[in-house]
Amino acid sequence: MAARPCLFVIAFAALATQGAWARTTAFQGAWLEEGQICANVFVAAGKTLGFKRPANAFAAAFVIRGQQLSTPLATCRIGRINPQGERQIIHLSCTTTIATDTARAVLSLSQDGGLYRYSAPEGGTATRYRRCTPEALKSP
Repeated sequence: MAARPCLFVIAFAALATQGAWARTTAFQGAWLEEGQICANVFVAAGKTLGFKRPANAFAAAFVIRGQQLSTPLATCRIGRINPQGERQIIHLSCTTTIATDTARAVLSLSQDGGLYRYSAPEGGTATRYRRCTPEALKSP
């Protein structure tokens, strides 16, 4: 099914259970692949950030707010979170304008406040993300 790989690439999660929530509150916020400029993807909406419109479907970015995760083209909710060492395996239900499907994201926080998204629960390649803030939108 073609929707599944797209959802995996763009999808991440927020939290559905209290125990999972306690382990992953540090994931809250707007995240953008390192090397990109926050102001090119996000706009300030009060103290929070949202996606610029029209959204860039190819932006490696997501926002986790409460128990919801948003990407430029999908909205996801958590089914469950399984910790595996420092990584959190997040099981998602994501909806786009075309379909609803399940996906999985593997995330961990770095010591300097960044975030890594892994291609697999063990090993695999990692993509580094940084947190964007309203202040970051003021300077590139």
